[in-house]
Amino acid sequence: MAKEPILVVVFLRGGADGLNLISPTADVDYIAARPETMRVLRKGDEAGFRMSEQAADVDFRFHHRAKNLSELFEAGELGVIHASGLTDGTRSHFDAEAKMERASKSGTAGGWLGRWFASQKIEGILPLLAVGYSAPDSVRGAHEVAVAQNLEDLILAQGYDLAPLVRQRLLQGFGQHPLIGAPIQRLVQLSEILENRPDAQDMAAGDYTPSVEYGGGDLAESFKTIAQTIKMDLGLRVATVDFGGWDTHEDQRYEFDELVATLSENLMAFWKDLGNAQERVNVVVMSEFGRRLRSNTSGGTDHGYGNAMMVLGADVKGGKMFGEWPGLSNDALDDGTDLAITTDYRHVLAEIMTGHMRTENTDILFPDFRPRTLGLFG
Repeated sequence: MAKEPILVVVFLRGGADGLNLISPTADVDYIAARPETMRVLRKGDEAGFRMSEQAADVDFRFHHRAKNLSELFEAGELGVIHASGLTDGTRSHFDAEAKMERASKSGTAGGWLGRWFASQKIEGILPLLAVGYSAPDSVRGAHEVAVAQNLEDLILAQGYDLAPLVRQRLLQGFGQHPLIGAPIQRLVQLSEILENRPDAQDMAAGDYTPSVEYGGGDLAESFKTIAQTIKMDLGLRVATVDFGGWDTHEDQRYEFDELVATLSENLMAFWKDLGNAQERVNVVVMSEFGRRLRSNTSGGTDHGYGNAMMVLGADVKGGKMFGEWPGLSNDALDDGTDLAITTDYRHVLAEIMTGHMRTENTDILFPDFRPRTLGLFG
């Protein structure tokens, strides 16, 4: 029996500058809007990586620190959707994140992934993992969610003789609570299952041995936790990862370069670490909004609208740019300042859910929205 598909959602918190990650390097308006230090270049030691498949005749290139993203793209495993995002955009981080993760203008309860879980009959020990210290709004309403930095965090009082008593007291005190009773029961059950596995001693963050070397930082540890969960066959269907720091109002060049390198290196490491499990996994990379075309006087960029999304998968028709490129001339910009959005981000997510996750109907996930097919899968 074929194993179920898996989705990993990587959210770049802070509004990543998509025009600096995947850039129209020959566009005269792009060149006029930013100094060289704020652009992807076409020549020199810091020239960007040219994309063999272009959305327009403007020499699109990946940032010079995104070598691994370029390699995944050229290998046909990574697809890019530029000029994408919220069509009812806002320059507020919190409002944009909330709109994007709830994905409903009608006030429907929960997040889009939470509604997906509610519509499915999901089995498995650990079907939904939010890597970090809190669950994103996208999984709100999903009772299956577990929140942890690493798998060891999900084993209550591991290694202590009082562990059974701790679990018993939790159930006695909160197990029947009308609001938190169900999550408490699930946490206790999950803790007991994980603790009794023969490989329980390997669940600590430092005990997992990946098949490849990752880059450094929290993102590497997050990806390792997901790879470990998949390899341990715990029934994972969806994992979420937050990668912050993209609110680059000042000195963007230095911060942004390191962020791009961290994302690029660790996404490639995660992909290689999966081995044969690549066949089951899609990764979508997104952010709440992009940055303005024109740089500011502090060497940074301010909140904008249109951005770039990326989808990675063995079943993705990668090596292509999807959607329509609107251009960066003044009359093509949104309100004369921002990259216009030509692809609603929900088109991308809906196609992943149907094309990869085998969801027959996305009406519950994205109410009052009619998705169109971009051609990500084929």
